[in-house]
Amino acid sequence: MVVAPLILKVQFMRKLALSVVLALASPLAFAGSVSGTVTVASDYLFDGASQTQGDGAFQAALDWSGDSGFYLGTWFSNVDFGEGDPADSEVDYYGGYGWEAEGDWAFALGFARYTYNGASDYNYTELTSSVTFPFGTEVLAFFADDDALGGSAYRVKGKHSFALPADFSLDLEATHTNYSSSDFVDFNHAQIGVSRAFGPVSAYLGYSDTDDNDNVARDG
Repeated sequence: MVVAPLILKVQFMRKLALSVVLALASPLAFAGSVSGTVTVASDYLFDGASQTQGDGAFQAALDWSGDSGFYLGTWFSNVDFGEGDPADSEVDYYGGYGWEAEGDWAFALGFARYTYNGASDYNYTELTSSVTFPFGTEVLAFFADDDALGGSAYRVKGKHSFALPADFSLDLEATHTNYSSSDFVDFNHAQIGVSRAFGPVSAYLGYSDTDDNDNVARDG
């Protein structure tokens, strides 16, 4: 078993985002590998909406990726949706299958289950899919139909990175979220950042914004 350095991510993500990442990965005997992340953040943002009332968050993830293309993972964060709200932490479970096609196309299909300790009525499941184009742009789609969201909802996200001099990368992201329920308002989110790997460590600095001024903090 070969173990790489632990992933530690420090992130400041209200409007300005700064992260530093180190990596942990371990090959497994049953044709796969395990990786993990630990994050300390000044704010937990979900598509631009704070899930901690602008306060700090501790986050951790554990992922398994199989040689066949299947993957599974779990992710944890503390949350705070306001005074009197019972939810104090979020644990997500996700999995799926990804594959590559001729011409540098890549695809994935899966699910994500969001659960909230202290507020199980917030729990919901998304179906997930993604396609990565040969020129590097990734488009992701998420669909849910649950009472926690007032009915059906979908998100469409686009991501692209451009190579910059000195091994830096310009990272762009944009998301549109749509709800069938009048209890929630459709909104858009955009983020731009610069990242660079320094050996086993990678760093990211970016800016995030959203036109979501009407929904509750728990948009996701």
